Amino acid sequence: MDVGAFVQENRRWLLGAAGGGIAWLIGSAIVGSIYDGDAAWAATRGITRSAGDAQLYDSSVLSAAKAEADELAKERERLRSELVFSLSPKYTLPAQGAPDEYLFQVGRALKQSIFDGANERDVVAADKDVGWDAPTSVDEIRGVLFGLDLIDEFRTRLFAAHDAVRAARPEAIGLRAIQLCKLDSRRSSRTTKTTRPGEVDLRDLIVQERVTFQFQSDEETWVRFVESCRQPGRTLVLESFQVQAPARIGEPCSVKGVLQGITFK
Repeated sequence: MDVGAFVQENRRWLLGAAGGGIAWLIGSAIVGSIYDGDAAWAATRGITRSAGDAQLYDSSVLSAAKAEADELAKERERLRSELVFSLSPKYTLPAQGAPDEYLFQVGRALKQSIFDGANERDVVAADKDVGWDAPTSVDEIRGVLFGLDLIDEFRTRLFAAHDAVRAARPEAIGLRAIQLCKLDSRRSSRTTKTTRPGEVDLRDLIVQERVTFQFQSDEETWVRFVESCRQPGRTLVLESFQVQAPARIGEPCSVKGVLQGITFK
């Protein structure tokens, strides 16, 4: 399979997955500003619309505005359903017990499953290349658990792509090595950001975590992995994705990128 052809054919998905969240926010802001901003402004000043105000807009204009608002609402829900990553119960902090102990147990089990799966498939993976920061608060623990859920899905779908390729062609390279799989630091997200009037702060609307990855595989394996990223309710958004062709025929490609999971508040 030609790498350039794949990227060209899937340009809408590769770019749309990363930019879909932005489109949703823009649409939401437009709808909110039209239907909430004017009403709130008028309410604070004791202003009510009179019959004369309604005459400024004829029925066709009002109908068109309502139809457009309905379409924006539908598009917002469509984007939301395609982008959302719903946390599994395993990676949700339980109400009882010590949060740090729970994170330690879940993290240790996840690392073990990664290395066990790699060994079963003769895939190279090192402990130093898989990791995440040590959290210091309950909120940070929740964020890391979210990130571990993303890493678990990355592992599951990458191994599944390898297994499917090798099942069809036992002589195929499949997945050769996992060179990097790390949860991005959350420290930068804790910095205070001042927003201007009317500006949308993404942190008020969504929660997101990022995982930086790098692996070596044949073309069919990474193509299958990319195709598996979009799943209703559990989408891995590819924020960036790069493929370096092998230097010689018969060697694996080098693939690296950043994926993120998004939940909506």
